[in-house]
Amino acid sequence: MLFIRECSLGAGPNFSDGDRNRYRMCGVVWIRTTKQKTMSQDFIVPVAMFAMIFGCVYIGVTSKHRQRMALIEKGMDPKLLFEKYRSLRNGMLMAGIGVGLFFGYLMDRSMPQSGIDGDMGDTPLPYFIMTLLCGGAALIGHHFLVRNKQEG
Repeated sequence: MLFIRECSLGAGPNFSDGDRNRYRMCGVVWIRTTKQKTMSQDFIVPVAMFAMIFGCVYIGVTSKHRQRMALIEKGMDPKLLFEKYRSLRNGMLMAGIGVGLFFGYLMDRSMPQSGIDGDMGDTPLPYFIMTLLCGGAALIGHHFLVRNKQEG
């Protein structure tokens, strides 16, 4: 927040050396003020984040439990919910993300440092593009691999 107070150019107020938040410039004194955080602001954010994470995990666990109970009530086997190739899927996804980050690094190094607008040096766009592209390709590869194993 900035407060602006006008003063004359010749005889302005004298500021002590210890007051580093005030600057005098062209007859205008700029005073920087910092907003003080209260205890409640520092407390609310971590509590809210913990509550959201807990809520997401709780909803996921209870929905899986309800699905299993519904399958048992209908006389079906609850092992139908178990994914046989889940670890293969997760491993291929993580490998795809790693390869995507590597290709994003290579793409970032090969991009020109100044584009049409004058600054393309520090953009995270190649990392996002290649991570999503390679992660998606890994999931598509997992689909074809599992489909071939189930058919053959």
